[in-house]
Amino acid sequence: MSIANRVTIREIAARLGVSHVTVSLALNGNSRISKSRREQVLNTAREMGYRPDPMLSSLVLYRHRKRPAQIHSVLAWINHWEHPEALRKIREFDAYWIGASAAADRFGYRLDEFVWQPDLTPQRFETILQTRNIRGVLIPPHPSHPDWGNFHWENFSVIRFGLSVRNPDTHVVTADHLRGVITAVEKIHAYGYNRIGFVAPKDFDLRLGGSWTGGFIAAQKLLDLPHPLPPLLTNETLKTSSFTQQFKRWLDRYKPDAILTPDSRLVATLQHFKLRIPQDIAVAATTVFDIPVDTGINQNSEEIGRVAVETLISLMNSNDQGKPAVPRRILIRGTWVDGTSLPNRKAA
Repeated sequence: MSIANRVTIREIAARLGVSHVTVSLALNGNSRISKSRREQVLNTAREMGYRPDPMLSSLVLYRHRKRPAQIHSVLAWINHWEHPEALRKIREFDAYWIGASAAADRFGYRLDEFVWQPDLTPQRFETILQTRNIRGVLIPPHPSHPDWGNFHWENFSVIRFGLSVRNPDTHVVTADHLRGVITAVEKIHAYGYNRIGFVAPKDFDLRLGGSWTGGFIAAQKLLDLPHPLPPLLTNETLKTSSFTQQFKRWLDRYKPDAILTPDSRLVATLQHFKLRIPQDIAVAATTVFDIPVDTGINQNSEEIGRVAVETLISLMNSNDQGKPAVPRRILIRGTWVDGTSLPNRKAA
């Protein structure tokens, strides 16, 4: 479409008999304009062939970046944990919050935590969000699937962190767990370890769609490891004594010289058997944030938080609410971190 033929906001306003300010706000999904009016403006704009002027959009973005952002709305971080205070005690999830909060500030929003108390009905919680004029929602990971009841997700733009929460089936921003495990196994093998083991809670791996075990088995095949070991998948609910026995049987049978794990119980179990790290066995973590070793994958959790907010704001700006027809999964690649728990044997 040539510049001369480009449909303008004022032309849409004239067609509808409203002000050009109303049209502009509606096209940007501003909640000051009723939902029915926003839909009317969007439908009319499509019918007339309206397309935003890319030069003007670039100018607006430039001006926005050159001036300090002013807080004009709140984004909701929904905490439906049984013990809400436990959520951000997990360093990885706290890093999500830090990255998301910083990104929200940069774009003129504020990230607030909304705790869904057990006595709150879905209708009451939804009313709380709407009273605060909330349009955008972030759902952090949860240890079990929350009971959302008949909450109306179609009234909000929504982004989930990770794969532990399956419903609502919205866009997701998460770590690239499969690629992270492959990277870790490649590094461990390059550092001179040949009997590489993998220990993970089975239920946790299933919640991630098998990304951990899939990455581990794929890495074994890609590297053609001389001694491929079967992964040990444990039960998260096992008592410590049962986990210890299961791990000891696997350890005695396969005799790994290095272990990759997302399981925080592993280090204490090795200490229980008086096995020294790294002298007797080397250990790396799928996330160095929450496993008590200093070698492994940094999942770049603050970046996950930042991208989640940027994606959420883009949904809000396009008035994209509820469950999408085609959910997207945005994967953030982790990076390897060297440490003392898995030294490079070839560098010695």
